[in-house]
Amino acid sequence: MSLPVGNTGRNIYFCGMKLKTAAGIIILGLGMILLGSCQKVLSGTGYVYDKSTRKPIDGAMVRAYLDTPSPDAYVMTTYSGTDGGYYVYTQPYTCTGTCPKVIVEISKTGYNAAIVSSPNNDTTFLQASR
Repeated sequence: MSLPVGNTGRNIYFCGMKLKTAAGIIILGLGMILLGSCQKVLSGTGYVYDKSTRKPIDGAMVRAYLDTPSPDAYVMTTYSGTDGGYYVYTQPYTCTGTCPKVIVEISKTGYNAAIVSSPNNDTTFLQASR
């Protein structure tokens, strides 16, 4: 079956759909763009514990990045709470195809730093530095 394409009289057809105006084409185009991308808040959660005592570490610095821990990919900094828990997030981010991963770098004076990829309620144990 052959479907009309282009303008045939007053009606405009696209992929077999009749569009009444140029606004219909614009709406269709915007819909196609939105379907190909999404805007979402990227986030990560976790807990920080001392490796030897197995107790939560309060006040560990948690720096969030997108895809790689570098200044260009920096998103935010937060600190772990008394339970060792943290939550990091981005501003609404437009993902086209695959969204980037959230990477966190966890550090505290007296401990070796750790990097966690895509934290999802993960527990990270920091080793005391010597």
